[in-house]
Amino acid sequence: MAKAFLLLLALTVSSLAWAQNDTPGIDSTWAYDEDEDYIEIPFNAINDTTQVHVRTFSQSTIDSLKADDELSYQQPPTVAESLWQRIKRWLGWLLRSLFERTTTTDIGRFIIYVLVLGALIVIVLTLLRVNAFRMFYSADTTSKPGYQVFHENIHDMDFETLIREATGKKEFRLATRLVFLQALKILADKNLIDFAPGKTNHDYVDEVTPAEIKTGLNQLSYYFDYAWYGNFSITEKHFENISQTFSSWKEKIK
Repeated sequence: MAKAFLLLLALTVSSLAWAQNDTPGIDSTWAYDEDEDYIEIPFNAINDTTQVHVRTFSQSTIDSLKADDELSYQQPPTVAESLWQRIKRWLGWLLRSLFERTTTTDIGRFIIYVLVLGALIVIVLTLLRVNAFRMFYSADTTSKPGYQVFHENIHDMDFETLIREATGKKEFRLATRLVFLQALKILADKNLIDFAPGKTNHDYVDEVTPAEIKTGLNQLSYYFDYAWYGNFSITEKHFENISQTFSSWKEKIK
């Protein structure tokens, strides 16, 4: 029993000695070498004599930076939108959405082309002062005379009286038509044209042979086309020019 106790005591002392030698001390450290063996590396501590200078921030500089508005990155306070602002924001979103859809799809691009073409047609018709909607509704009967174009008997008409009455009522479109009909009556009386119902003004122009007479009649026909068929508004000043053209043309026939 005593021998067993002495053997146990010897093993305990050996274990403590081995553990003390394998623990890194103040003057050594441990690391793995290339063969992954745990080895002791001597370590010699040297007193650190470096002077440490503690630096502090300038409080005045910090305060000035805080007071600088350009360095303020806080979110602005939320302001409630008015009804008009909401409407504008919604309209902006709607326009952006429509523009995106119309430029990224075939049907959208087709609609854009149609709208642009329609706008160009409207602009041209507006500049020419042509009422393109006349084909969709019946024109006002008060703006037209009570007889059909070129279907009345021009030989029974008192043009001087009719033209005077039309200009007195400021109906210069009607007066322009009557001037052209009077020109046709003069040509028919001179046997320069064959007046017959159903013919157009261009038919009569083609029948005229003398160049100077044909040119004047063609100009009167031009005024008649734009005033009567084109539905252009004829002012008093315009009609004065038409009357002067007619008078000059009539002198050439005599």
